[in-house]
Amino acid sequence: MKSVHGLPKFSSLEYRHLGKDKWQLTKVFMYFGNKGTVVVPSGAVTDLDSVPRVPFLYAALKGRSVRAATIHDYLYKSQKGKKYADDTFLAAMKDEGLPRRRRYPIYWGVRFFGKSSYDQYAEEIL
Repeated sequence: MKSVHGLPKFSSLEYRHLGKDKWQLTKVFMYFGNKGTVVVPSGAVTDLDSVPRVPFLYAALKGRSVRAATIHDYLYKSQKGKKYADDTFLAAMKDEGLPRRRRYPIYWGVRFFGKSSYDQYAEEIL
């Protein structure tokens, strides 16, 4: 993982399994990005890095970027803006060390197909 001035870009990620693709953070998780800090509160729920169950995609992308995916889930759920969430996700994947050839397919996937998930969280807030 990349660092800024020798400091890590992510705090430690600690969570517990709730069952069926859901995990709950057991302490605050932070991402120190170039455009600001994202703080995910303890107790936040994430699916880590959900990937469609298309065999090739699943094998190629699952488990590649758990920290960045946790940040992305939180930003979607807190409705900070879809483009902001997606762009922060891309930056976090880079900072997590995911190679360009892996991070861009994931990024374009959420840019093109993530609107329904983002909108679903908006409805939950209302």
